[in-house]
Amino acid sequence: MVDLVGPTDDELTHAVVKQVFLLAGAINALGADLLKELDLTEPLANALWRLDPDAPPPSMRALASALNCDPSTVTFLTDRLEQRGLIQRRPVPANRRQKVISLTPQGVEARSRLVRTLTTGSPFAQLSPADRHHLHVLLARAGADPDMFTCQAPAPSGSATDQDAATTPPGPGH
Repeated sequence: MVDLVGPTDDELTHAVVKQVFLLAGAINALGADLLKELDLTEPLANALWRLDPDAPPPSMRALASALNCDPSTVTFLTDRLEQRGLIQRRPVPANRRQKVISLTPQGVEARSRLVRTLTTGSPFAQLSPADRHHLHVLLARAGADPDMFTCQAPAPSGSATDQDAATTPPGPGH
């Protein structure tokens, strides 16, 4: 007999979460050989990927926020990336206690290879462009905003952006 009643909302959500985990595992497996070649662990590769070479250098605190971890963990990760010659840390001229992180030319190349490997071999690459677009829209609706993936350099202290953020209540998308 055919079951005409589909899964409950909770069962369907559980199935989607399992699918996301399976896809994440498949994507992580794609980069395993490259990570060995680059002498990177998954957390180091994650930190490297979050640094956008075309954006202003983020602070250590911004990287900690993007990685959802403690600043001391970012210190550990950036120490390792700096030892490998992939990043450099510099003090902010206006506040020498704050450090910003930028990719070195080696870091830009390693990051590019990582992005290229994980993107071109991704299970998502098998989908049609229309299906990828539809999935992109659905994932954004679920809260996976790709603009939040890379670190954002903080706005200068006291700027209109800071003041607006302090006085404007978050909207429904925040």
